[in-house]
Amino acid sequence: MLVRLEVVKGPEAGRFFEFEEADSFLVGRSPKAHFILEPTADQQISRYHFLLDIRPPQCLVQDLESKNGTYVNHQRIRRQRLKDLDEIRAGQTVLRIRIPQWDDNAFEDEDQGSKPPAQYPSMSVIQREAFERRLKSVPPASSRAFPCYGCDRDLGRWAQGDGWAEKLPDARYLCPTCTAAQRSQNITRDTIGNYRILREIGRGGMGVVYKAVHEPTRRLCAVKEILPDAAGDEKNLKLFDREIGVQSMVIHPNLARILERGRDGDRLFFSIEYLEGGDAHNLVSEVFRGPVNPRLASIITCDILRGLQALHDHGFVHRDLKPRNLLLSRAHDDPLMSAKITDYGLAKSFEEAGNSMFDFTRVGEVAGSMMFMAPEQILDYRFVRPPADVYSVGVSLYFLLTRKFSIDFPGAPSPQGKGQKQLRHPIHAMIEDPPIPILQRRPDLSPELAKVVDTAVQKDIGLRFSTADQFLEALEAVLPGIPSA
Repeated sequence: MLVRLEVVKGPEAGRFFEFEEADSFLVGRSPKAHFILEPTADQQISRYHFLLDIRPPQCLVQDLESKNGTYVNHQRIRRQRLKDLDEIRAGQTVLRIRIPQWDDNAFEDEDQGSKPPAQYPSMSVIQREAFERRLKSVPPASSRAFPCYGCDRDLGRWAQGDGWAEKLPDARYLCPTCTAAQRSQNITRDTIGNYRILREIGRGGMGVVYKAVHEPTRRLCAVKEILPDAAGDEKNLKLFDREIGVQSMVIHPNLARILERGRDGDRLFFSIEYLEGGDAHNLVSEVFRGPVNPRLASIITCDILRGLQALHDHGFVHRDLKPRNLLLSRAHDDPLMSAKITDYGLAKSFEEAGNSMFDFTRVGEVAGSMMFMAPEQILDYRFVRPPADVYSVGVSLYFLLTRKFSIDFPGAPSPQGKGQKQLRHPIHAMIEDPPIPILQRRPDLSPELAKVVDTAVQKDIGLRFSTADQFLEALEAVLPGIPSA
């Protein structure tokens, strides 16, 4: 699949750019842009004018709060999906996009090989032994009781039905009576696949997340349904199914376990273990209502780095790590609480970089999510590697400790108009602004912890931790000196 961008008018007329795989393409007068337009030749071009998000065969154009606007087919736009032969104008420059029809044979199902599940490869010997002792301390499923989370009724005859009971020591179960009692009145549908929906717990541009009960086992699960508009056509459904299947084989105690993937009518869904402690962002917004206790934030981050190293060891880059994708297995003050990465089933293999609809379809994401992204995700998308995820975890820790980003957030884009102040798009800050030392945000932190955090959020890849293990080692070294309160 080849997407071609042709310059048909302006000082650079005659140039063209071709894309065979997923990429980002930044246009403006900044020397960091991929297509640099000289201000002496075209004075209407902004430093960062617009961004093309290319996911063959789909493309999205995003105006970056340019002074003179970005136009598609003579209409000023902020964000728009492009079609074959659409023309984009920025100043005097006009670019025409060529998007060929989808090749029906391009993405036939492929043999994914017999790569075995990974059994927590990134854990140290001590960590692995501790985790295995915990699993061994759980009685065999045949001799355990599986009480209903609502009424304590024993649900053992259901819970053991699929053979997963011993693999999910944190799982909760709900009997039919308590399921009916806990079901929200606002839910307009009863089931998806074999799951009885209790309530909606999240919604984004790509789909809806439900708290649900797996009726054959009575196990509480989180079910993510992919909306039809996000799934697109049949080939995108195949791509989704293939990626979920491959990445669900990476098994680690700090990765939320993918339990099932399926289809209900024209909608795809997948289920993961339900983690009752909520996400790390909730600690800041609801539990602490401000910065999180430094020791707790560090312990959570150590767990996340262990899971992240497992993903990287198997060739996957998450690309969307942020506090909302870091889940707690139990309440934050429970001694058995552990933190796990979610949405890793939507990660992109850096060994097979290419077509993916997932970044493209998150139209509903707030601009603030960009502040957790490494600059190279815009400037060098095709070659994003594990250090980008390590950076995102660093910014997430910074946020937990301060309730602020590592750079000043420039504000969400607002409509252009007379008398309105020109706002910077978050991408400007992502690329250009240096990180603010964390002690300026929170001077009570220990200098040792501050040094680790400041290293983790450096924009220069050569100055930050290059692997999750490096970050983990540095954080574990200062953890003993961090007070518990």
